[in-house]
Amino acid sequence: MSKSIYLFLILLVFISCKKKYEVDDFRKELRPYLIRLSKEKSLPASDTIAKKFLEKNATKEELINLIDAKNPLLRVVAYRAIVNRSEPEYFDLLIKHLDDTAKVTWQYYEDAGGVFEVSDLMIRKAHDKNGLSPIQKKYLVEKVLLEYPFLDVSNWMIKDVDANEKYYNIIKYKSKVENEDKCGDQLIACYALSKFNKKEDVNFLYSVFHNSINGYCVESIFKSIEAFPDKIFFTLLKDYFEKNIKNKLTSKENITNDVLYFARAVASYENKDALDMLNYIEQNNTYINRPAWPPSNKIYVLKAATIHYNKIYDELIKKIKNEMNDCDLKSFGFSSYQLLENNEKKDW
Repeated sequence: MSKSIYLFLILLVFISCKKKYEVDDFRKELRPYLIRLSKEKSLPASDTIAKKFLEKNATKEELINLIDAKNPLLRVVAYRAIVNRSEPEYFDLLIKHLDDTAKVTWQYYEDAGGVFEVSDLMIRKAHDKNGLSPIQKKYLVEKVLLEYPFLDVSNWMIKDVDANEKYYNIIKYKSKVENEDKCGDQLIACYALSKFNKKEDVNFLYSVFHNSINGYCVESIFKSIEAFPDKIFFTLLKDYFEKNIKNKLTSKENITNDVLYFARAVASYENKDALDMLNYIEQNNTYINRPAWPPSNKIYVLKAATIHYNKIYDELIKKIKNEMNDCDLKSFGFSSYQLLENNEKKDW
């Protein structure tokens, strides 16, 4: 018998012997609540009496054993209880169970839900607890992207990763996956791909952006162009300006964050056409917030011109700042040409 076959058989025996706990394996006091949860068709959106009872009364060892229960919903409930109780083992338990790809329906709102792998739901719970250290997050992201890229949470992670070659292939693959119901996944992957600034990706990215820029999820397109301001993308911005911004900004309707990221993408080119578009946005939609001040259009343009500062923007920056007082500027994070972007905090 070859060594590889022998090792495979050992692994097979190990997997087959791994205990999956039944409800009857637990204390009598816990069983009624485990039975009740086992009958649920989806992970409840809110706490239930059964979930609360387990979190309060089950021992840590019982909850750890419950993560190996046969019922996948019980595994998720047990892990959530461990995280809620801030048990110190919850990160190690998460890493140990990343291969738990059984499917569970999660009713994340009373009227909305989806089907997720158990490990995906465990990752989301660990993140929501906000107890993962930067090192733990980095390790977890690497594990997921390199070994479990099929998890839905990977689409959330890649928007925050830096341009590291070890992630390039999986990011490039995800950027090619079209999904009409979740356009954001592909465009977020394109944003991650843009960070590599590779000329070989320009034509592909242009094609995706051209087909998507007049639809939903355009914020990711603008972020991509800002990260990789190749000259070919500027034509897309000019067309978007003519179709969606020029003569469309009105004091009767507030502007969205899309305009902020459009302005930032435009400002990254630091040319006369960019200045003209920024001037237009700054001069329009000005009074929507009155009596509050300053209005969003001026804030967005000031942020864009400050982040991508060039002397060509001096007069524009000076004009907007003269309309604001020191308290306005301080509250938005401006100091000279320094800018603190509070809305750019990374999740991962």
